[in-house]
Amino acid sequence: MALISLRELLDHAAENNYGVAAFNVNNLEQIQAIMEAAHETNSPVILQASRGARNYTNDIFFRLLLSCHPS
Repeated sequence: MALISLRELLDHAAENNYGVAAFNVNNLEQIQAIMEAAHETNSPVILQASRGARNYTNDIFFRLLLSCHPS
């Protein structure tokens, strides 16, 4: 699954009349479950982190978590 900009994703969704789910993630297990379901259904997803989760760790941590999942 490719990593693309939010603008590209939302433009494509609007042009093709579909919605995109956004999920708030806090750990690797959540990311794995969401990405596996997205892969099985061939569906794009938006992964996001709350301000509280980002304050608890940092943006670098979440970037590394996201990069750990095989595409």
